[in-house]
This record gives sequence, C-alpha cells and structure tokens, in this order.
Amino acid sequence: MLTALRLYAADGLHAVSLRRISAESGSRNSAAMHYHFRNKLGVVEAIMEMIGGELRQYIPTGTTQRGRRSLRQACRDTLYPLVQLRADRAWGPDAVRFLSRLVSENDPEIAVLVNAMFAPFWRRLDRALARTLPDLPAPVRRLRLMFISVNVLHGMAEVGWLTRSPLGNLGHFDSDELLDHLVDYLIGGLQAPSHAA
Repeated sequence: MLTALRLYAADGLHAVSLRRISAESGSRNSAAMHYHFRNKLGVVEAIMEMIGGELRQYIPTGTTQRGRRSLRQACRDTLYPLVQLRADRAWGPDAVRFLSRLVSENDPEIAVLVNAMFAPFWRRLDRALARTLPDLPAPVRRLRLMFISVNVLHGMAEVGWLTRSPLGNLGHFDSDELLDHLVDYLIGGLQAPSHAA
C-alpha cells in the first residue's frame, strides 16, 4: 500500500497501473494486486482508510464534545491532523499529496469513494460553521468551505515549493506556525463579505 501511495502521489491515479505497483513493491506475482484489492478503486479505498485511520489519531482531545469553540479553534482542530500527519510520518507528505490528487481527479467513481468516506466529516464541520457564522447563507458557506478545503489540500501537498517561491524562500515555518497561517487563511475566506448578487 505504501508503494501504491507513493506512486499515486507522484504520478496521479490514472497514470499508475496495478502491475506497476506490484512490480515496484518487489512482488513477483503480477496478479497479487488484483487478488488483494480487486481493482484500482479497491487500492484507492484501502489507502483512504489507512490515511483516515492515521488522521483520526491526531484529532485533538475534546473536539468530539459538543461544547462551543471559537472559529479559530474549530479551524485549528480541523487542520491539525493533516499538518501533523505530514510532519510525523515518513509517508505523510505522500498521503497529503494523494488526498490532493483525489480532489483533482475528475472521476465519478473516485468521487463516490471520497464522498462516502469524508462526507460525515464535512457535514459536521458545516454544521459547526453554521453555528459560528449564522449570517452567512448556507450555499455560500458550503461553497467557500469546499474552495478552501481544496486549496488547503493542494497547498499542503506542495508546501515544499515554498522554499522556491517567486517571493523567495517561505519555507522557514515550523509545523505549528504553518498551521496558524493556514487557520488565518481559512478564517479570512470564511468571514469575507459576500458580494454575490
């Protein structure tokens, strides 16, 4: 699975065959991937479950309780697992890049998998944001949440690029500082006035 994760993260889901994953993982049996996972969607689902299990381990204590949290704390609690997974696991950067690729693929079957696994999380987050931002219309709040989510995933996937940005080396932030800047970005996007007619 780690070989599949690395290859999917580097080359995309549609550029990597099960045969290639099997060969690069050192398996002599080219049918092993089909036997264990049925098809590419089975591999993608298994990787998503592996990443989801890791992310759940990073959920800050107390975030599952119903108590009121500030918008800043809710955003920080939401992004913390992603930042920590990237920093703590050797395969964390590949996991974040894989998630970024999942939201970039225009594939209905992959969308069904992603939505089945992550929809409960986004619905909970949307309900929390509705309480925190009661004046923001639901369609606008949800659209912004999806825009921001995709941008944060892509940004986290390519955070190494910050050392070579056109504005100079911006890669000097540690994980905690990076998380605070991501939270600021998220809050700014959510609280901006709506100019849509």
